[in-house]
Amino acid sequence: MEQTPKASVMPLRIALILLPAPQVSADSLSALLPELATSGLLSFEPSSNQQLINIIVDDANGASEQANNRFEQQLQTTVNAINDGKLVLFSNNQQALLMLPALKAAQLRLHPHAVLCAMQNSAMQTSAVQTSATAKNSNSHENVLSAAFAQAKRELNSDCHIESYQDLSSAEQFSAVYQLIEKLATRTHHRDAINQGVALGPKQAKSHFWFSNFHQARVAAISFTDNAAAKSANDSAMNAVTTSYVLTQGTGFIAPKSLLNANRLMFILAGQTQAELKAALNKLSHALTQISSLEASEPNSHARQLALLDLMQNNLQQASDNFQQNQRVPQGQSQQAYQAVLQASSIENLQQELDAFNDALANLFADASNAGLIQYKTPAGSYFSSTPLAASASKQAGLAFVYPGVGTVYADMLSELHQYFPALYARLEREGDLKSMLQAEDIYHLDPKHAAKMSLGDLAIAGVGSSYLLTQLLVNEFNIQPDFALGYSMGEASMWASLGVWENPHALINKTQTDPLFTSAISGKLTAVRQAWQLTEQDADIVWNSFVVRSEAAPIQALLNDYPRAYLAIIQGDTCVIAGCEQQCKALLAALGKRGIAANRVTAMHTQPAMQEHCNVQDFYQQPLKSALPSDITFISAADLTTKQTVSEQTLSSQVVAQSIADTFCQTLDFTALVHHAQNQGAKLFVEVGADRQNCTLIDKIAKQDSKSAHQPCCTVPVNAKGSSDVTSLLKALGQLISHNVPMSLQPFIDGLKREQARCQLALAHDTVASSNEHHLLREEV
Repeated sequence: MEQTPKASVMPLRIALILLPAPQVSADSLSALLPELATSGLLSFEPSSNQQLINIIVDDANGASEQANNRFEQQLQTTVNAINDGKLVLFSNNQQALLMLPALKAAQLRLHPHAVLCAMQNSAMQTSAVQTSATAKNSNSHENVLSAAFAQAKRELNSDCHIESYQDLSSAEQFSAVYQLIEKLATRTHHRDAINQGVALGPKQAKSHFWFSNFHQARVAAISFTDNAAAKSANDSAMNAVTTSYVLTQGTGFIAPKSLLNANRLMFILAGQTQAELKAALNKLSHALTQISSLEASEPNSHARQLALLDLMQNNLQQASDNFQQNQRVPQGQSQQAYQAVLQASSIENLQQELDAFNDALANLFADASNAGLIQYKTPAGSYFSSTPLAASASKQAGLAFVYPGVGTVYADMLSELHQYFPALYARLEREGDLKSMLQAEDIYHLDPKHAAKMSLGDLAIAGVGSSYLLTQLLVNEFNIQPDFALGYSMGEASMWASLGVWENPHALINKTQTDPLFTSAISGKLTAVRQAWQLTEQDADIVWNSFVVRSEAAPIQALLNDYPRAYLAIIQGDTCVIAGCEQQCKALLAALGKRGIAANRVTAMHTQPAMQEHCNVQDFYQQPLKSALPSDITFISAADLTTKQTVSEQTLSSQVVAQSIADTFCQTLDFTALVHHAQNQGAKLFVEVGADRQNCTLIDKIAKQDSKSAHQPCCTVPVNAKGSSDVTSLLKALGQLISHNVPMSLQPFIDGLKREQARCQLALAHDTVASSNEHHLLREEV
């Protein structure tokens, strides 16, 4: 048997960089591919770059057999040119792919979007064998794919992403490869309408972050089979030609999506007085009217979009300058007093938001003399408070991060954010096992009901993971710094993990999945409860449940002695949670004359039997702390509502943290008292940092009960909400914080708009070329 030629078995090392268009201006290149722009490598002037070869994908005038092989031939030409030291711009009329040796890319400090590692086809396989029987076998799709993986020195397993296509033209093959590189470069896993025989529901995410095993690069392969020749010879085994390519992820990312665009608008109106706000409102309305008038004079929609993006960027840049100026103003001196944030999906809708806000403005200031919170909000996300709760120049602005407990995570949560914050996700992947941290196999399961069936330990891990991710987003991307932090139940663990206290919070992931504390003591078999109830192995399994009941705590407490195996677990505003023996809980509810909503979750947290595990909980959470701890955050624990714990007072140690979690874990949680304790220390803005918005709902109810007390005013801000777009929820949250004068960076908005402008300019240039070509064709016809 002949040996396969050496060139076919050596891995290819070709860096692939996606370009948004065959011709990209210097400005667009700087916005979308800054590394490539500064390298000076890419020039579209033929005389200025002798190393750059242009290869344009075509379909050989549509001839079926030749067209299907044309892409492979052109790509082989590209590989040969790169082996000769050339750079290749491989393109069609809309997209382009810059290809160069991976070593040269590394020398130029370019981060490729992907790396081409292998290219094999059935013709190569046939030439390496002698017998027709063996040739017939080697022609199979599976063998070609295996040979490509062997050339790439990669394992072909279930973690690899595989795509296969038949009888595509060259242009279609180029598009398929381009889209596969996009998936690698955006770390995005796209779901088909039917996955493994399961149809996606209308509310399920159509894509999510492409999770990989810890410290393992993503690998993808794509195969094209040409059956045209086989059909003519009536011998598919011998004549169908299959070509397979293997790609690995690069170190680069496609420029992040912009949080704002022509269909997701945000404007900030600022002023010291009602009159100044009114003037800013009128100015913006006039500018929008001018852009709308472009419809008559400028039929190209991209021109109108570009004008709108320019207006939005200028507005946010001015707001950013105001933010920075306010933070330099000494406390007590004049600052920008009011900021209204207006959001909408179009110019027309934004004008409606402006009109509605204009109508409400006088009443908002008339009510400002009241002691309570005055706020204006719309479903579109517009927000204004005439009683802003944070002072930009004060050290204690009253901003509290609130961390939710177990059970708030849901199917497909946070499925969009990675395309807007790729650098954040890349950092989280380097620091720990992001796939495990978010329990991705459960959260992004094809069955949307699967997440609700997760074990207590897995729910806890995913809850901490989602809070950790969102904290890093707020703190590192938008530079939002909390003054206070508190957690609901196991949210305390999320608090310590997320705010830079524990040295290695990822170490708790495996422990949570395997430690008897979570698998059997206070969940599962409930061994701690069996011990507290003095049950033997021969006694029946415990039927445990918990119920949410609308009631004050006192009437429930008065009945507990009559039902010794039912417990008051949580006090939260106008409701309480009782837990324990399902039969006794139902009997207590009947005696109380109340209906309860069953949670149908087995956990003995916050009940007396959990005290059996107090020492184990403390040992579990006794983790090494970082050498440099956050000094400006007041950490508030539900375990001690009489004092505050601050790093500056040097009260934190691994033992203190572990004991506070254990105390909270094993005793009744009085969330109402916890919120009041935070308010007494100065907390005003409660930002829920985690999946969904359940804590915000509870705090709103507590605030409503306290409407005539000294605890007012306060405002809740959910960062995420089940049933809402991740980006929409985030923008609404940031809008609230802006209006309350919370110091933050608006740079992510501004940078995103610059990228969006660059994309719009490319689309406008493409429209211009297309229009010119159409005009030229019309002239020829005439």
